[in-house]
Amino acid sequence: MPPTALVETHSAVIRFRMEQSRGQPAGVDWGAEWDRVVDVVVVGCGAAGASAAATAAASGASVVVLDKAPSSGGTTAASRCQMWIPNNRFIHERGRIDDRDSALRYMARTAYPTLYDAAHLTLGIPGDRFRMLEAFYDNAADTIDFFVDSGAIEVEPVEWPGYYSHLPEDTCPVGRTLQPVLPDDYVPGVDPSGGQTLVDRLMAFAGDRGAELLVGHEVIHLVRSHADQVIGCEVRAGLGTVLIGARCGVIFASGGFLHDERMALDYLRGPVFGGAASPFATGDFVRIGTEMGARLGNMAHAWWDQVVVELAVINRATRGDVYAPFGDSMLMVNRYGRRAVNEKAPYNERGQAHFQWDPHRGEYPNLLLFMVFDDTLVDTADDSMFRWPVPADRRPRHYVMTADTFDDLTVELHERLERLASHTGGVTLDDGFLNNLLDTVERFNGYAGEGRDFEFHRGETPIEQAWASEPRPGAMSGSMYPLAPEGPYHCVILGPGALDTKGGPVTDEHARVLGVDGEPIGGLYGAGNCVASPAGQAYWGPGGTIGPAVTFGTIAARHAAAQSRRVPS
Repeated sequence: MPPTALVETHSAVIRFRMEQSRGQPAGVDWGAEWDRVVDVVVVGCGAAGASAAATAAASGASVVVLDKAPSSGGTTAASRCQMWIPNNRFIHERGRIDDRDSALRYMARTAYPTLYDAAHLTLGIPGDRFRMLEAFYDNAADTIDFFVDSGAIEVEPVEWPGYYSHLPEDTCPVGRTLQPVLPDDYVPGVDPSGGQTLVDRLMAFAGDRGAELLVGHEVIHLVRSHADQVIGCEVRAGLGTVLIGARCGVIFASGGFLHDERMALDYLRGPVFGGAASPFATGDFVRIGTEMGARLGNMAHAWWDQVVVELAVINRATRGDVYAPFGDSMLMVNRYGRRAVNEKAPYNERGQAHFQWDPHRGEYPNLLLFMVFDDTLVDTADDSMFRWPVPADRRPRHYVMTADTFDDLTVELHERLERLASHTGGVTLDDGFLNNLLDTVERFNGYAGEGRDFEFHRGETPIEQAWASEPRPGAMSGSMYPLAPEGPYHCVILGPGALDTKGGPVTDEHARVLGVDGEPIGGLYGAGNCVASPAGQAYWGPGGTIGPAVTFGTIAARHAAAQSRRVPS
């Protein structure tokens, strides 16, 4: 049976249930087939969902939040929860200017580089995409101010540059990143993460205003009225199914599709081994939105990073990904023993190096990159938050190879790749790997001695300098230092991964989901990683995922809560 027939059959069943129960006393104008009816239903409880719930509840709407996971937080819970918020109040307090036109140029230039035209009315990008960027700039700071002024959260600025702040379009390179204020006695790894803290505080704010969170509730279908308005959800709760009605709208904030392996294979621009997304990020809204006739967009892109392959093949939901590779006496080489990327580039940019295709050899030569470092990195006392996966002691880790010489390290790497062959398409080292590796190390050491990377410009951008180690005495840079002339040496196998995907149903500047005809689907909204991101291919800066998620979750809730209350017929 084709998908459209399935949808029609499902809709007929729901309508039959509605017809059978008409006239039964289950609330004003709603039949007894509805187990519950509220103004706004929010699906998913990460940053986007929690902000939507808090905003809708603050407006006076009745709200229920549904999450199929056993607890709240989603992918946000795994993060420090930095939020990229242009034109925020701290920028003004520090005497800086985040000009609207300049910010839009920065966002458009990096999100849609093949379309960008600074002289064009909409900067060369489609008008609907431009309006999304405008909506983000115009609402982001107000969103945070509302939550702060209402007492829901506290935030503070993080003085990190944007990821493309070296480009001339960025006229406000520092100051757009905010993060939740954590207690003075906060203990990382023991207390809830910054992300979980943000979600908990927003949900407490929403709860004080009557909102309710139901975990273990998986939305499996949407229900439409005869007027083709989305009026509720069919929800799987334990072994049963319930219908929850929405008088004003349903807001999806259910995460991306990173952990649906078939969707990742079908849609993403290259192969991935896994990533830090919640294990419940399985593309629910791609399927459900398609059932409703939604247009899909940005499906090839994700918030890219690198994963430790020997961990990702055990558990696709990795949590600990490689965001800023630690240390100065470290480099990455491919199966040919050659560097293929600026090792200090932001994770979103570095992760894409794995997708380079060699048409002559018919392979991804950088599918796996081998992070090679010397013993000084293990011995350093630097407790950088970016240290992982470089160990801080001598306890063995199965994903870290160690050998006294590069010759022995190559032998060990051969053996590891043989064991991984069923997961990697049989990637092996080229016969010239060892000789090329020795040559690459010699060339890298020369660059480190001069303090300049003539091949990949390592350590040159503001964000790379901000995240660099403290330079060693006499070093030219905190980003590079010659590898030691003698071992032991260490190696970790890295592969492509992501924080989550960022494609799905297309939304407009009000966060309304659009149909294939470009018109809004009545009563249906989306925000966060489950919809087509306004960031396109870009990752604007630290907090570039959560900033738009919180903003568009709020936009969705404001618009939905302002709608007239509907009835199912």
